[in-house]
Amino acid sequence: MNPFGSIKSRIKLFLIALVVRHSSRNGVFPIEIKSTVGLGAKLEWCLEILAYCNENGLIPQFKFSYPYSDKSEDYFSTFFSIKHVEGRPLRFIKISSIIELNLGKDYDNVLDIRLANYLINKYLVVKEDIVREVESFCCQNFANRRVLGVHYRGTDKVLESPVVPYDRVKRNIEHYLRIYPETDCIFIATDDINFIENMGNASIGRPVLFRNDSFRSRDGDSIHESAYTNKYEINRDAIVNCLILSRCNALLKTASILSGWSKLFNPQLPVVMLSAPYNEHLWFPERDLVKNNLFEPIK
Repeated sequence: MNPFGSIKSRIKLFLIALVVRHSSRNGVFPIEIKSTVGLGAKLEWCLEILAYCNENGLIPQFKFSYPYSDKSEDYFSTFFSIKHVEGRPLRFIKISSIIELNLGKDYDNVLDIRLANYLINKYLVVKEDIVREVESFCCQNFANRRVLGVHYRGTDKVLESPVVPYDRVKRNIEHYLRIYPETDCIFIATDDINFIENMGNASIGRPVLFRNDSFRSRDGDSIHESAYTNKYEINRDAIVNCLILSRCNALLKTASILSGWSKLFNPQLPVVMLSAPYNEHLWFPERDLVKNNLFEPIK
């Protein structure tokens, strides 16, 4: 064990605690999530922080970055803003994990769909250019059509949840279409180019739509940890696809916090979870979604 590493970690946590207490006194809670975790995990941590701020009368501010990011990079303010925030704080509290904040309770277990939607509507604003792109895609492709959204997370999520074979996804799409034959088309969001190609050749009986994302994996490697360096495009694709999924008539998905946010943006969205994360990775919103499936998935 490296004693210097241990001391450094303790000093970091002590400094974070000091800044947290100071932030609570001045009414602003500025957090920079500087971590390799994906956008979905960062957004879930945001919800926990928003719940804390809501309970304690604090104004939240966020930055998203990676350990190797330039100081000017921020993948939160590129896509979102916080309501009623003026100016920028003098100093962000940098964390690599939500547990470093020691917020006093497990806010992941406090969250539910109703509270999360309330917090999103109270604090978050999606940037106008993102909204315009989503509106444009939906107007061009969804107008007067009933759409089944499908999200397939096919890369590093296998470390957190069971792999769902393509054939099982196809069987559940066909099952949904038997129940809801008025469905006109299927919108697919995925990080796996092989899944797109498989579904395109699967003879599902409905047109298959998808965005031309900037990058998809063919070898199973994680996108957000890949050598592809344009994190802006990767994160933008993720947010836009999440919002498009929220506009569908129903969502059939594998385990993914980010597509779980589609339900948080639209609490009326019916969802079918094809896979649940392993218990040690069963966080909100997936924890709530697996309890409320539109139908029991076909094996």
